[in-house]
Amino acid sequence: MQYTLPRELFDELVQKIGKEGAEKFASAIELFLEIVRNEAKKEIEEKKENIKAELYNELRNELATKEFVRAEINELRAEINELRGEIRQLALLLKVLIGISLFALTIFNPNFIALIEKIFKI
Repeated sequence: MQYTLPRELFDELVQKIGKEGAEKFASAIELFLEIVRNEAKKEIEEKKENIKAELYNELRNELATKEFVRAEINELRAEINELRGEIRQLALLLKVLIGISLFALTIFNPNFIALIEKIFKI
């Protein structure tokens, strides 16, 4: 988009400095404005790229990466497997303790002793 001087301003320049001078002056102003616009556009693009790169770096540092998440999941799986092993050991120990308790209660029960005596007297 090229900038042009308003017609009223150009006509006033023609009256003050002549047609040729007004055309040169208008042309110089238009060229100057085009250069300023291009430089501003370049600077905006550079700032946009810098901001995008900074944002990318900050987000990359803040967000969990796939590798990090996978490592955490694998660590949790290992801990779960350890807990499962401990639960199996405790379940076995509980069964043994229940068995021993039942055996002890049965052996030391006077009725059971009387029953055993009757069985072996036959």
